[in-house]
Amino acid sequence: MSARSSMFQSALLLTLANLAMRGVAMMFQIYLAGQVGAAGVGLLQLILTVNVFAITVGTSGIRVAAMYLSAEEYGLRRFFGVRQAMVWCIGAGLALSALVGGAMALGAEQLALGWVKDLRAAASLRLLGLTLPLTCLSTILAGYFTACGQVKRLVAVELADRVASVGLTVWLLGLGVSGDLSHACVCIVGGSALASVGSVAVLLAFLLVNFRSYGAGGESLGMGRRLLRFCVPVALNDYLRSGLGTLEQFLIPYGLARSGGSRTRALADYGTIHGMVFPVLMFPSTVLYAVADLLVPELARCRAEQNQAKIRRVTDGCLRASALFAAVVAGLLFVLAEPLGLLLYGSPDAGRYLRAFAPLVPMLYLDCIVDGMHKGLGQQVYCVRVNTLTNLMDVVFLFLLLPRYGIGGYFATFLLTHAVNFFLSLRRLLQLSGSPLPWPYLLVLLGCTGAAAAFTACFLPTVCRWSNVLLRGGIYLTLLSLLLTLTGAHPVIDKRAASL
Repeated sequence: MSARSSMFQSALLLTLANLAMRGVAMMFQIYLAGQVGAAGVGLLQLILTVNVFAITVGTSGIRVAAMYLSAEEYGLRRFFGVRQAMVWCIGAGLALSALVGGAMALGAEQLALGWVKDLRAAASLRLLGLTLPLTCLSTILAGYFTACGQVKRLVAVELADRVASVGLTVWLLGLGVSGDLSHACVCIVGGSALASVGSVAVLLAFLLVNFRSYGAGGESLGMGRRLLRFCVPVALNDYLRSGLGTLEQFLIPYGLARSGGSRTRALADYGTIHGMVFPVLMFPSTVLYAVADLLVPELARCRAEQNQAKIRRVTDGCLRASALFAAVVAGLLFVLAEPLGLLLYGSPDAGRYLRAFAPLVPMLYLDCIVDGMHKGLGQQVYCVRVNTLTNLMDVVFLFLLLPRYGIGGYFATFLLTHAVNFFLSLRRLLQLSGSPLPWPYLLVLLGCTGAAAAFTACFLPTVCRWSNVLLRGGIYLTLLSLLLTLTGAHPVIDKRAASL
């Protein structure tokens, strides 16, 4: 099997696995929204935001180091070096995450009151602190199995972990008192932790089997120094980005509460947008994330060969194909927003917010593809600079606009910062590739999508039934297909994207 075929199969497997896991996660989120309400989902999102930052500090780039060092040694066929790399990574990861997790567990009340602004989060934060080493070990092991090409094994374990987590959480929630939000959050965190015990145990068993096949012995490769040299710059960058992202997430409910609403209402709005709307909005993008991963080695080869013509052709084809996919999804979400909000979550607010964010889908989805192409062209440092700039803009504008304009201020901030990020990234990509932006095609595509979506939304009544969802979606797709055919936009996929 060729390297390209193997890479394609791995990408396809990861795509299907990610679609399955995102689908399970979205359905589980719908279940949780029914159990704890929008305010409960908002509180849970804030708890998990603290946990994400703790994981960032607890791993400090060690996951990426495990992937890089293992891949390097595996590629050189120095299997004893793979063993050394993993021993160092696991040891360092466990030591650091135990320190961070212990501090998190001891300071759970202070974190709940100072950061989350809700003492009901304390028990969940304490449990997350105690299980942080387990979480960090899981990420490090995932990096190893990805680097060594054992994707099927990793995907099987991760799927089993996700299913077990859902089942255990549902079981734990059934044991508690209905309406007790603190207990509900502990059950959700606990279900995930219990599932992780099993998945980490299985991954460790696989690792030990691999170690036995690698054999013992081997010269010292200075792995400790290599690990430190790799982790320090990665960790500093991760601290900055994760810190800004965490601050941004806490500013949202804080600013909404200051805009005149209660803390409960602010948590409900935050939970509706981040826990209900965004999972639906970004679910189809799983396909593009897999394509973006596939583009990294492809463009890296083109860059190494200095094949500028192919870089230009790949860039143009990907932008056109991704724009078509994103535009179709944007229009579909727009016309189905209100019935989906009611059918999935029983929330008219979720439907309204989904319709408001749906027109941003082309920009959000294309940004994903552009970032993937930047990585293949060696522009990671530029991407870090742009992301840091827009994260800083997020923090400043959220602090200034949210207290005054509420949800409107949040939407304006989201639109502005993502537009700046997308503009800077796209401009850089077009400069590097030499490919012009296909304005005529994009304008025709957006015009067809807007016309099909507007007609469907205006002339078909919104009824809270799945049959209505299928009818509206079918009419929109049929009308859009007809418009694309009449305008000649359809053949672009066959001529441009197929050449990739």
